[in-house]
Amino acid sequence: MTLVISKSELDEIIRHALETYPEECCGLLVGRKDGGRSVVAKVVRSKNAYIGDRRRRYVVDPLDIYNVEKDAEKQGLMLIGVYHSHPNYPARPSAYDAEVAWPSIRYLIVSIYDGKPEKVTVWLFNEKNKEFLEESMVVL
Repeated sequence: MTLVISKSELDEIIRHALETYPEECCGLLVGRKDGGRSVVAKVVRSKNAYIGDRRRRYVVDPLDIYNVEKDAEKQGLMLIGVYHSHPNYPARPSAYDAEVAWPSIRYLIVSIYDGKPEKVTVWLFNEKNKEFLEESMVVL
């Protein structure tokens, strides 16, 4: 599987991560599935609604999910993924990420070290094995 995203949308995610550093940012990826590819049409920022230390945890505001899904449906699109940042942590899913993961949703993670972007990765949660599988990403 592959996630396809424009450079401008990826830049928006990185900008969001830098603005919220040292806390985790989060948001939603809206688009469509096209065979083995998930194509991002737009990125929607969300509030990190986690109650507690947001430097290590995120929760996408449930109202944002509802509104984004409703709006996407009107446009013939769908929620295809979630993005979030890992401040001073690698761009790989944490144990917490696995606890809250949804199957069939792509997870884009951007790592930020000392206020600078380092790496961006994309993952899909395999519910059967309870593990994340890294996917490829194409930036247009």
